[in-house]
Amino acid sequence: MPEKTPTEQIAEILGVEFLPLLEPSEVRELQKALPGYQAVADDAARFAQKHKDTLKLDQIRASIQQGLDDVARLEPVEHLLKKLYLSVYHQRLQATAKCMEGLYDTSRRIRDFSEAYPEIEEEGQHLLDFMKAFRPGPKKEKKEEGSGGA
Repeated sequence: MPEKTPTEQIAEILGVEFLPLLEPSEVRELQKALPGYQAVADDAARFAQKHKDTLKLDQIRASIQQGLDDVARLEPVEHLLKKLYLSVYHQRLQATAKCMEGLYDTSRRIRDFSEAYPEIEEEGQHLLDFMKAFRPGPKKEKKEEGSGGA
């Protein structure tokens, strides 16, 4: 048996399945939750149970109850994973910020030492070009010829 992926291992720990993602068209076809649907579904399941002989709703009642049970099982895991995702996302943003700070500092130092050590500017030109392309400084206005004072 092949070894489980980290994602499959985490899903197992959380007691959920790791299933293939739905296609966008499949997501669009799903019934969307209405506000307060869980309370109404609870009531509908009890109603279906009470009138099961008359309305023949056993299968529908079982479907509603299974849906409610699945939601009750999945919601806490979903909330946990949202918190975990945000924590990891913020950690990654902080790591990216450290990296960018280092790039800014390095390019600033290259410019500061470029007159005294032209070979450093030449060797670090790729970084200067990158920083200029993605973080250009203020645009310098070109003086138009003949637009000076009288």
